[in-house]
Amino acid sequence: MKRFLFLIATVAMLAMNASANILFDVGKLRFWVCDDGKSVFLQKVVPGQTVSGDLYIPQIVSDGDKEYTVVGITQSAFSQQTGLTSVYIPNTVKYIQNKAFYKCTSLASVTVPNTLEFLGYQAFENTPWFNAKPNGPVYFGNTLYVYKNPSSMPAGTNIVVKDGTTHIAADAFLGCANLTSIHIPSSVTSIGDAAFLNCTGLTSVTLPNSAKNLGSRLFNGCTSLTSVTLPNTMTFIPKSFFSGCKALSSITIPSNVETIFENAFYNCSSLTSVNIPNKVKAIGYNAFSGCTSLADITVPSSVRYLNYYAFQNTAWLNNQPDGIVYAGNVAYTYKGTPSGILTIKEGTTAIACQAFYECSGITVLRLPNSLLYIGDQAFQKCTSLTYLNLPGNLKAIGDAAFNSCTNLTEITFPNSLISVYSINAFYNTQWYTDQPDGVLYAGPVAIGYKGSYPADRIITVKEGTKAIANHGVGTGAHKVIIPNSVTTLGAYAFEGSSSLKEINIPQSVTSIGYCAFLSTSSLERIDAYVDPANVKLGDDALIMGMPKLEDYYNIIDYGICFHFTGSNRGMDDCVLHVLPGKEESFANAWSWARFKNIVGDLGGGTPAVHGDVDGDGVVSSVDITAIYNYLLNGDDTYLSTSDVDGDGVVSSVDITIIYNILLGNSKAPETATIN
Repeated sequence: MKRFLFLIATVAMLAMNASANILFDVGKLRFWVCDDGKSVFLQKVVPGQTVSGDLYIPQIVSDGDKEYTVVGITQSAFSQQTGLTSVYIPNTVKYIQNKAFYKCTSLASVTVPNTLEFLGYQAFENTPWFNAKPNGPVYFGNTLYVYKNPSSMPAGTNIVVKDGTTHIAADAFLGCANLTSIHIPSSVTSIGDAAFLNCTGLTSVTLPNSAKNLGSRLFNGCTSLTSVTLPNTMTFIPKSFFSGCKALSSITIPSNVETIFENAFYNCSSLTSVNIPNKVKAIGYNAFSGCTSLADITVPSSVRYLNYYAFQNTAWLNNQPDGIVYAGNVAYTYKGTPSGILTIKEGTTAIACQAFYECSGITVLRLPNSLLYIGDQAFQKCTSLTYLNLPGNLKAIGDAAFNSCTNLTEITFPNSLISVYSINAFYNTQWYTDQPDGVLYAGPVAIGYKGSYPADRIITVKEGTKAIANHGVGTGAHKVIIPNSVTTLGAYAFEGSSSLKEINIPQSVTSIGYCAFLSTSSLERIDAYVDPANVKLGDDALIMGMPKLEDYYNIIDYGICFHFTGSNRGMDDCVLHVLPGKEESFANAWSWARFKNIVGDLGGGTPAVHGDVDGDGVVSSVDITAIYNYLLNGDDTYLSTSDVDGDGVVSSVDITIIYNILLGNSKAPETATIN
């Protein structure tokens, strides 16, 4: 999540969906635990209950012997609680989501702190408190909440936001057609989604450098906007940020921007040139589509991901000659109809999403050694392809990249590969049809499971595997055994694995993608041999693709790794087993902190099978030799897995345990093969 550092710094609790299972009740109020393990959001009134009269929201709440700080109020938490007459919100609260107190028709008094960093749209609409406010700007603590009754705004209005304001709420000036200009003071640090949506009279805006948190659709539909100064602190252009700004003829994208999201400049028909700064890595769907006057585009070599139609219907694309169209070092699309041999030039680092979609005439594909990334659906339905030799530096393959290449029989995968979106990348190919049942591999990446599961529902990923794909293996397994060669668990890797009860995360793992364990509703045990400080989580773990950033107010599901939805049980029912002495590290680490049952009882290494020191899936005399080599010769090749009894010391006791397994005096797990 480094590309969205402000979210980590200021919204470190917003990585949990409001429908999650980590809930507890205090009186009539229900709270859910945030990913920092220290904060909670007030989620809603307990079902079947109502609140009335005066409501004092506490600063601190307790669940058993653990205390949490109340930092936010979720969407519609008190909506239509018609008996509520007043509310006191403590200064620990920083976030109040959309419609939090909507239609509380008796709510006449509201006390809020000056600590708010986000206030959602219609949070207090249809309450006596709001109805009593005069037309014009309504302030709420240090937040400019809304311009009440936009139709009353005089033509040619200039707004000066008062000094000391720190936040402009979502939809604050929505539909204020007579707003011509606005002065935003340097005290403002955040502006919510759609704050200036459809302000058709707005002509120019300067956003101060203090405004680090900017929502999506901010200037969407501002058809008269000709000049915007963006803060140099911006690290991304949110989705639909300038969509439909037809008068905008030029824009300076700040040099720190790394991502341009979908529809960011969609239909900015007066925009003539754009210089994309050299930190940009990803450009989203329709980002510049419909910019019909855009003839000059500078795309830096840093761009590795181009989504569909990023430059569709632009003068730049229309002016390109027939053949492969390159945007910087990305093969963006093909003009005309390719057939026969397609050669992508050396120096190309990425192939855009849908770049050669349905190019059924391509019979031979020659890819350069410089290629690192192949985008979603890049070669989908290239039905004449029969052989694919993927280059030796390739890192990632996107969703459905070769899906429905029906005659594709043979694929050579490089060992460099570390990310495949899912098995869907090769569905409906002859190569897929010819693969045996079991775990399916694309070179060093486990991409899915084919056929029926074994009777014991235990899956062992083979040694040497480097990654589990996004939407990977194990949806019908009870247990998945991951070898100590795996470094990456992809996004949604075990999503929906409702039967999964047990899994190990070996010491080798350095990244776990967002929602990797989404809806693993039966998970009872995780053996984590990692140091949490060395593991990237969520969008920080991205190999290729657009970060999962939604509207600013809905970032609540951003970056999750452990999210056990799908039943009434929650993370309280899953025990996290870690190495001795690491309990506190996990209890204080992002996302891991939401586990309440953390037990430091694992052995010193990460054997996939008890006693399998060398990680080959077999308990044998080789494992004894490995320990002897360490004790006698100092060979530490298998040191991390040699502490078989988990006492923190490699000794002759560990050898004795393996002897007993081989002699039958000690039972090895059912997954072990004994030679």
